[in-house]
Formats: sequence, C-alpha cells, structure tokens
Amino acid sequence: MTIGIATGPRPGTTSGVCPEAAIGAVGCRFASALRAMRSSASAFIRVGSNVAIRLLFCVACSTNRCTRGGSYAPDPANSTCSPPGSASHNRLATAARLLLSCPWRILCSVMNRLASRLAVVCLGLVAVLLGCARTTPPTAAGSGRATQAATQPICDLPSPPEIDQTQPAGSSADLAPPRHGREKQIQVLPQVRRVFPPATPEAIVRVTEKVFPAVVRLDVAQEIYTEGKRNLQRGIGSGVIIDPEGHILTNYHVAGRAAEIYVTLANKERVPARLIGDDHWTDIAVVQLDMETITRKKIPFAWAELGDSDSLVVGQDVIAIGTPFGLTRTMTLGIVSNNERTFYPERQKIDEYETGEFSNWIQMDTPIAPGNSGGPLVDINGKVVGINTRGIRGQALNFAIPINTAKEVALAILRSASADKKGRVERADLGIDLKPLQDLESFYDIDINKGVLINSVDRGSPAATAGVKVQDILLEINGRPINVRFPEEVAPARKMIADLPIGQEVSLKLLRRGQIITLTATTQKLEGAVGEEREMKAWGLSIRDVTRTYANEAQLDDDSGVVVTTMSPGYPAAKADLQPNDVIRSINQQPVSDLEEFVRLYEQSINDKQERVLLEIQRGRGRRFAVLKMTY
Repeated sequence: MTIGIATGPRPGTTSGVCPEAAIGAVGCRFASALRAMRSSASAFIRVGSNVAIRLLFCVACSTNRCTRGGSYAPDPANSTCSPPGSASHNRLATAARLLLSCPWRILCSVMNRLASRLAVVCLGLVAVLLGCARTTPPTAAGSGRATQAATQPICDLPSPPEIDQTQPAGSSADLAPPRHGREKQIQVLPQVRRVFPPATPEAIVRVTEKVFPAVVRLDVAQEIYTEGKRNLQRGIGSGVIIDPEGHILTNYHVAGRAAEIYVTLANKERVPARLIGDDHWTDIAVVQLDMETITRKKIPFAWAELGDSDSLVVGQDVIAIGTPFGLTRTMTLGIVSNNERTFYPERQKIDEYETGEFSNWIQMDTPIAPGNSGGPLVDINGKVVGINTRGIRGQALNFAIPINTAKEVALAILRSASADKKGRVERADLGIDLKPLQDLESFYDIDINKGVLINSVDRGSPAATAGVKVQDILLEINGRPINVRFPEEVAPARKMIADLPIGQEVSLKLLRRGQIITLTATTQKLEGAVGEEREMKAWGLSIRDVTRTYANEAQLDDDSGVVVTTMSPGYPAAKADLQPNDVIRSINQQPVSDLEEFVRLYEQSINDKQERVLLEIQRGRGRRFAVLKMTY
C-alpha cells in the first residue's frame, strides 16, 4: 500500500521534497537520526567487509601454499592447514582459488554494494516496526491562504492492521475544563477498524442473485375508521422472507391492522398471506405465506440470510431492495451515514403510532421511497442488516430498523402467536421518562457515566406508587447499573426496563439530594399508546380504548372508559352532540371500564331495543350527559 503526504519546497531550496516538513518536528529529528544511522552503518560495514576480505585473502594465500605442488608439506608457522583430502581442506582450497581468480577491486566493490543494501534493508525494517507518520505541512506564514501542494508517495508499506489503537479525536484532549474544580475523567475505548469488501459491480451482482429471490411485494388492505365506519385502505409495501416456513418480515405501518394481504414473489407468483403478529413500538410485523397454496401449486420460494446490524460501520456500502411506487425488484446503493441515530427528545410516530422507543436507527443515504417500507437493507455480502422504514425524499436522509431488533421482535411474535390470536411482544413498564445526564454531572455531584435523570413520573404508575420523584437520579435496577449520559443511550436504557419481568418487584437505587436511597416497585405491562379501535354502527361512531399514555396526555383522571374517534353525520351520536375525543364513562349509569365492557353494554342496548340510551361523557376537565335517541 503506497502512502503519500502533501509536500512542498524544502526550506532553503528551490525544489525537492522535504520529508521532515511533512512529518513534523519529531519526524525531522527521527529522519535525521535514520540518515546518520544509515551512513554510520554503511561505513562500519564497508570497513568490516574490507578487513574480512583481506583476512580471507591471507587465508587463501596460506591454503594455496599448503596445496602447492599437490603434496602435503606441514609448515610450523601455519599450523591451521588441514590434511590433504579432508572435506574442510577441499572446500577451503576451492574458495581460495575463486578468491585469487577475482580482481581485488571488483571483489571489494561487490562486497561494499551488498553491505550498503543490507544497511538499507535493516533500516527499512526498523521504519516498518516504528510506523510511518503522515500529515499535511502547515500553511506558510503570511501567505493568507493555504497552498495546495502535490502528493507524492514516500514509502511502500504493508497494509495497516485491522485494529487501530489510536486515541479517537474529541476524547481527553478535547474535553472542556472541569467545572467547580472537580476532576472528572472519561474512559476512552480503542476504535476498531473493520474491513469489509468494496461494492464492485461483480459484488453487487452477487448480492442481487442472492437476495432478490427472497424479496416480495405486499398488497395490503388495512382497516381504517372514517365517519364512524370501518373502511379498507389499500396500499403497497415490501417484505423479505426469512425462513422455510414462509414467514415475512415487514413494517407495522405496512401490514399491521391488515384485513387482507397478497404477496407477489420474485418469480411473479401471487400468493395470499395472513398477519401473524405486529409491534408498533418497533414498527415490525410478521406475515406468513399461505403454505397450503404454496404446496398445492408447488411454488418455489427462497429466504434471505439475516446478518448482524451491530457490525455495521459508518461508510459501509449497503443496498436497499423493495417496491418503490409499486416498482417491484428495485435496488438502490448507498452507504451507512450513522449506525446509532436517535431522534431524542422527539417521540417518533408513524400513522399516529409511536415507534423507535427501544432501539436506535440505521441512517443511510441509500435512496428509498414510498413502497420501499418493509424491504431489506443488505450489506455487500448479501446479508440482511436492516428493515427499510422511513426517509425524507430528496434529502439523502433515510432510516432502517436494525435487523438485530427485528429478529428479537419477530421471535417474540412467533412464540406468542396462535391460530386464533395474533402474536404480541410483552414489555414491562415503570411509568418513568428518562433524560441524559450530559452537562448535569457537576450540578448533581455525580461521576460521569453513572445514572440517568428521572424526567417525569406518570400518575398512578409503579414508580409513583413506590415513591420515585422527578429529578431523582436512577443508578441501578436490581443491582444492574443504568447509565445514560448521551441521547443515543436513552433507547438501550428504555429496553433495559422493558425487558424486566412483568408483575414482579424490582429494586431501584436512586440518588436524591446527595443521599442514596433504595425503593421497591412492581412492574406493570406496557400498553400501546393507541388503543384498539372498533365500529359501533348502530350509534354511528367509532371508539378506541383509553390507554394510560392517552390518559396522561389528555390529563384524564384515570384510564377507564373509551374515547370517541369518528362519527357519522345524521346518526344518533352526532345528533346527541357527541364530539371526537369525548371519553364515554358510563352507559345507562353502568360504568365503562374498558373497550370490552363498552361493547357488552352496547350490544345489550341493541338487543333490548332501548329507545333512549344515557351516556356520561368527559370533555376536557368537565363531565356532561347525552341521550341517544334510537329507532329500530
């Protein structure tokens, strides 16, 4: 690998390359030492070689005298001569004749050149072991602008090692001075340089041949409620088959709430499918092909290999495959722009459903468009590393769900799914909101990388019941440290809480006004921010279950009742002056605890053909009554 540095005229000369100027002051001294070592070594080896040649010449002359005339004549002055006919005598005699036959000056010249080359090789090995510095020469003083110099190779070295132990920029040298005189130190971890193959045309072709057969198009009819009625809204998305059982990974906003799904395979065969389960918190859904149709028609299909999203690095080539604007089997190429993108403190919503709460996003400049959602993001080895989800059209800002998150969610869905029940992901909840502690350590008198700030506590939540307060510093949960200093660490901390066992006591170690306290809380099941929606056709309205999240946002007293979402003009609900976002608390003076209780009381009034139905509703902070006038 040829390494080059920017060079300019050497000081004091009109042209030439000055390695010292490029390497710096330390490099200049090191280069001078190398030149001195080379000169000294060459001179030393030259003198040594001359002495060795002269000694060898003398031995050759003595040996020649011993062998002259073909008879052995011992010489008292030369007692080192070997007897004639011995192996050592014959080898020495041969060397002597060769040396005597060579001109003296040519022999010295050859030995000197070999010695000089040996010195250069030794010094080169020393330079390789010590490493080769590379930098840019400073701008000449008073020039007013940087001069653009030529780049020339100065050495030819082997490829660098994969692990780079250099200290990353912006670490201890770039830290702001400690406030209030408090000494704090941030641990600096070595950066690891991963090597991945380039996106050559041949590599891209291999990816298409490997992954294309597993990518599918989804035509979905989703349930929506408008004007108090249930309707079907059709849309197009993408997906990727992940196993021989025909399970497909896609987005929740593509196939969640689906009433009808058809899948177009890579061989253009159209097969019906059904929704196995979904999870709006991660925007993941699992769909399965109708295997009976697959078997009966003997339709072949392939499945993709899932990779490891944790191994992604910024700058790595990735390929998005999907159905943008309904154009099936479309591939686009780009790079990873950020492998831990977070939108904190904003809560991200897709179709009014919160998502991205428990993992960060993969950001890439790979172009995606409507219809790409649910399709695979693959690396240059053809392994799926993400699920394409969202993007800002024309801005090269696109985002994918890490495949490690998608795999974990899909496994939980498949484990909990049954023939008559959709699969779900159950998570624990404490009812707290977390905030990073960056730039707050000095005020709270805590060490860097320890704890997380409690930003809010939900009313009636397990944390509130246990006595947790806003501005407490949560240090440990069940003895496990929970550290959030940067926004990118919020999602992993939320996942740590979500992975706790539901309905069990957990120990919370907190810091409150300089004092360490320990509290015990019982986790509850995490509910979706948006409840299930139903159509009440006879009354002309659609309703949705009230969740704890909605109750807190709407400042309701509790999460009982149902909320009105839409109404049909001319029906009893509209005539009774009900409005969207009204919360129905009771029907005919019977409390409504949840959606199922509301449906039971609704069906009872219809079956009894009640002409007057009394509703207690909450609108804002006030309560009122409405009477539905029914006709049968």
